[in-house]
Amino acid sequence: MTALRLLFLSSEELRDLTDLKIPKAQMKWLDKNNFPYVVSAAGKPKVLRSFLITRFQESNLATQNNEPNFDAIR
Repeated sequence: MTALRLLFLSSEELRDLTDLKIPKAQMKWLDKNNFPYVVSAAGKPKVLRSFLITRFQESNLATQNNEPNFDAIR
């Protein structure tokens, strides 16, 4: 496995993320959902794996911290 495969989502992973197969449609979805990407020479979007991991970690933290901090008022 090359280092680039570790850095970027595979074509299959990108299809799983967007539920879309056509690169232009994937880019439209990525734009709508504020996912940064670069476009390869073949016209396909490339998404950094680290961004996806960070994005989902932040999402999980936000849902876990929705309860008020009752200790703050004691």
